[in-house]
Amino acid sequence: MNRSALTIKMLNYLKAKDLVSREELAEYLETNIRNVSEFKKELETAGYMIESVSGKYGGYRLDENSLIPTIALDEAEIMALNDASRYLHTANFHQVAQFDHALMKIKNNLRDPKGSQDIHYLFHTSFNHEEQGYSKLFMDAKEHNLCVEFSYRKLGANIYETRRIQPYELVYSDDGNYVLGYDITANKSHLYKTFKISSLRMKDVVKTTQVFSRDTDFNIHNYIGKQNILKETYEVELLISGQQATLLYEKEIGILCEKKQRGNQLYLKFTMENKMKILEFVLSLGDSCKILSPDSLKDEVIDILSKSLKQYMV
Repeated sequence: MNRSALTIKMLNYLKAKDLVSREELAEYLETNIRNVSEFKKELETAGYMIESVSGKYGGYRLDENSLIPTIALDEAEIMALNDASRYLHTANFHQVAQFDHALMKIKNNLRDPKGSQDIHYLFHTSFNHEEQGYSKLFMDAKEHNLCVEFSYRKLGANIYETRRIQPYELVYSDDGNYVLGYDITANKSHLYKTFKISSLRMKDVVKTTQVFSRDTDFNIHNYIGKQNILKETYEVELLISGQQATLLYEKEIGILCEKKQRGNQLYLKFTMENKMKILEFVLSLGDSCKILSPDSLKDEVIDILSKSLKQYMV
């Protein structure tokens, strides 16, 4: 691929993302970091403003004000794109990777009147029939700015509580499907909260006649992470051996992943959202994985393994 094509490809990637590291761009473009810096200069010469953010979690961010506005999609069309992506993942569509790439290009050009330009699609997990009904109800209420009332049971709780929310977004994450809304329940804090769309946690979902005005300053990225519904991020360093070293070298792990071969071992440094997911990932590697940092993660894994061992000791 020639230099011009790579520069345009980098522009499309920046348009579809928020903050992107130079390492991530280099990996996506299959080039080196120095070329990424040169492509940035060429885009700026062409009139695109690209912000450089320093620090451990820094990178490049495209200034949307430097882009030419395009025709907006309405809510129904955006919902149809979401439905199509969910269906294709469920149906194991053999060209789903190409579809996702095309969807990213569509995201680049979304401009709706409320200022949102994101299809909030992270990963897909399937709905059962009841949950599909809940999802459609929330989407319809969101489109018409109507509050929704339902009974909800928190994880680990034994009782349901009645909640009333202003539904702002539906988010599809690797650990489930969620509605993000402004909680207006009496005696509850008025906060944006996520509720899992689950037939085990949610019931008696009703669309009310109460109309709400959407906060124009709302930004979904203030409330969810890049890969997961949870926003907190952890930096992890691992040393992987055996066949897992080869398998993981071929995969994308977390965010801002750094990979280095050390003989027949693989050094991994990455950030990942949701500590429970990190523990699941590390434990799934068994004795092929050695945790280098953080120490708190080592302690938690040791504690989990010790408790597991006790269950099998006579």
